[in-house]
Amino acid sequence: MRQGSLQTIPVIVISLIAFSSCVTTKKFDAYVSSQYNDQVPQVILKKKSNNIQVNSSLVTSDTKVSNTTQNTKVLPLVLYWNINHRFVCDLNKQIAVANFAKAITTASAKSLDNDITGRQLELTVEQAPATFSMIDKTNIIWLLLYAVNWSKVYIEPDAKDLIVSYKLQQGDTTLKAGRITVKNNLHNQGLRFFQSWKSAASEYIVAYDQEVTAMTKEFAVKLAEESDQSTATTMQ
Repeated sequence: MRQGSLQTIPVIVISLIAFSSCVTTKKFDAYVSSQYNDQVPQVILKKKSNNIQVNSSLVTSDTKVSNTTQNTKVLPLVLYWNINHRFVCDLNKQIAVANFAKAITTASAKSLDNDITGRQLELTVEQAPATFSMIDKTNIIWLLLYAVNWSKVYIEPDAKDLIVSYKLQQGDTTLKAGRITVKNNLHNQGLRFFQSWKSAASEYIVAYDQEVTAMTKEFAVKLAEESDQSTATTMQ
């Protein structure tokens, strides 16, 4: 977060355009793409698992890793201005599905092996977080030829939770079906002093991938609990 300061009007104007001029949507997309080796991860199960299937309408043929747009909103009052400039980065939704598929076999080996042995587990990723924004919020108080300004630059994550439906089958019989929601724990990430936008974006992407993996593990635990409850009910 940038501290408040007393500056002349020309300096204020220059500072307002500095962030958007050094970062463009094209540069932003190119850097995000480089974090995934310039290719959208494929949805592949981590190991041989003939009894687990991962589907999703989020899987796409689009080869772009991300699509970034920018917008600026200005609240110009008489003596006070609020300027909200943001880059909105839409990650390819297949990235989350690929992370889910990569993590689910490891998670299922720990939580679900007994429940899915000899059965078929069909998982459908219906929703997953995929968007984040880099935001520069600037506040200005005008004092004749001078102005006091302070601003905050931070990354705002997608608030969407992970939603996965499941169907456990044995032959042609559906033993259990349902939908599980796992809370998204990503939160705003402020830029540190002298931290570059590239460093902040890189840190967020790492945190994003880790969060999808963590949500996948929590999903596997919840699914195992629901399966155990179903089994206990059947035995009663």
